[in-house]
Amino acid sequence: MKPSKFPDYPLVFVICLIAILWLIPNQSYAQEEQRPGIGHFRGNISVTNNGLSLIPAFSLNRPAAIFELSLGGERLSFDPEMRFAMDGQPWSFIFWWRYKIIKSEKFRLHIGAHPAFIFENTMVDDGNGNMIESMEAKRFFAGEISPSYIFSDKARVSFLYLAGRSLGKVPFALNQFVATGAHFTKIPLSEKYFFNASPQVFYLKMNDKDGYFASSSFVVGRKGFPISLGSIVSKIIVSEIEVDNWIWNVSLIYSFNNEFVKRSNPLL
Repeated sequence: MKPSKFPDYPLVFVICLIAILWLIPNQSYAQEEQRPGIGHFRGNISVTNNGLSLIPAFSLNRPAAIFELSLGGERLSFDPEMRFAMDGQPWSFIFWWRYKIIKSEKFRLHIGAHPAFIFENTMVDDGNGNMIESMEAKRFFAGEISPSYIFSDKARVSFLYLAGRSLGKVPFALNQFVATGAHFTKIPLSEKYFFNASPQVFYLKMNDKDGYFASSSFVVGRKGFPISLGSIVSKIIVSEIEVDNWIWNVSLIYSFNNEFVKRSNPLL
């Protein structure tokens, strides 16, 4: 039997899915005498034919299930991202903490940091001269800063700087990611359907190699319906980093967004 830190991948996958669906609130909580603050629990659960990552070299490049969640208040939030191959094998876990420094009508600025784990199968010696497959968790720590300017409820532009460093001996010890892009949301296609698009260009440096890329994400959905269809397309402009020239995927996305009011005297 192949040794692994996660011996039963499908079981891990099913447990995470059940836990997440159980935590999704079915209703918002009512406001009482005081309104000390609004909290939220929202996210996207998607299945895709091709698991892509913000950093192309960390892409899975096979079918995947992705859980992107956010739990917190108006300023501070915990935004975990858990990604699995479709057989339940872990792909990557990213545990973001983000804080909104500026949150005005037109301008926003947030900072964030996370530990991350990227899982890869490698061949190792079992001590008896036999090479066997084992799962290795590569550990990273990263931080980001991201300002954005809002033109309207349907259009904004953003800038992102992200720097990460490995916590062990891995090929990509130091990563830097710089991106700028536009975000167009809820663009009406008809009375019932809408369209989102987020084109961007980004610069990526991994140790002594770097490159420039262009990418865009697209979503088509129905108003008031939680399931939508999405796609990501990415292309190399010029790069020393060895990744595919074109990468793309198609995803089926389930989205939820719940807000609640914190109470000093909750109802029983």
